[in-house]
Amino acid sequence: MDFDTIVLKIMETSGLPREDINIKIVDKQSELSGLVSKEGAAYIIAKEMGLDLLQKSNRRLEIKNVVAGVRNLNLTARIFRVFETREFEYKGQKGRVANVILSDGSGTIRMSLWNEQCDHVERLKPGMGIEIFAAYTKENQGKPEVRLSKRGGIKLLETCDLPEITDVPMNGVGGRTTISNISEGGSCEVRAALVQLFETGAFYEMCPQCNKRIKKEDGSFKCAVHGEQKPDFMLILSGVIDDGTGNIRCVFFRDNALNLIGMKIEDALQLRDGFFEKLNVLGTEFIFSGQIRTNKMFGRKEFVVNSVNKVDIRTESDKILNTLKSN
Repeated sequence: MDFDTIVLKIMETSGLPREDINIKIVDKQSELSGLVSKEGAAYIIAKEMGLDLLQKSNRRLEIKNVVAGVRNLNLTARIFRVFETREFEYKGQKGRVANVILSDGSGTIRMSLWNEQCDHVERLKPGMGIEIFAAYTKENQGKPEVRLSKRGGIKLLETCDLPEITDVPMNGVGGRTTISNISEGGSCEVRAALVQLFETGAFYEMCPQCNKRIKKEDGSFKCAVHGEQKPDFMLILSGVIDDGTGNIRCVFFRDNALNLIGMKIEDALQLRDGFFEKLNVLGTEFIFSGQIRTNKMFGRKEFVVNSVNKVDIRTESDKILNTLKSN
């Protein structure tokens, strides 16, 4: 449903003139810090007025129009990327989480699967068409994220008329791009070399119960909530990557930092004294994916990496061939 159609339906329902509705839409965009399009803001205004356009419209909801705060969401998309399931422990309870990037040609969006929902990951493959039902969206780092409700699920589609993954525009929102073309607020994938690591404190002691950072007091580590604890360790690295078109500061947390240096946390701790001098990773090329944000301290763009993979020559060759064929 295009913007003008949404506005007309709001006018019909509310009796307000177009000018007043446009002001409400601008105010809503301002309230949400400009993170939603005017179409998205109009959907929210309609919802607040009791007009459920998503259910009454026969047209498919496009990902570019999905906003945070939607309930009972049904969405048709293709699988763009599937990340490995991660295990975690919070307040003494173990859990699992897996992220999936969805695309429909209009944009991409992340879907987070939790605990038993992670079982879906085994049957999800890139390029596959799916229908998500009884889902909802919430804001995560300033962007909408899809989550399944308790009655929600994922249906595999035998046929799907959405654009193939190879046809998805590489516009810096979820797809492969170059550092010179990345834009703030988007997620993307780049092939680049690690050219610098900043020699800052890399190891952080964490409470194994709540994963909050703890500090040593009177000879032992104490958590404000759980008392004295034997800490788990988390690795955080920051540096610069370069792909020949430009470079950007990047940050690696936990498993992504370990994947970057090719170690387990136990091995990294063995090298804690003189850690950076003992690494042999500078100049190595990787496939990095993540989100672009502005580092307020430095006032510049920063790449928060959520996936680090070695360069697979065969996969990269296939991508080049597919690009040449499409041109």
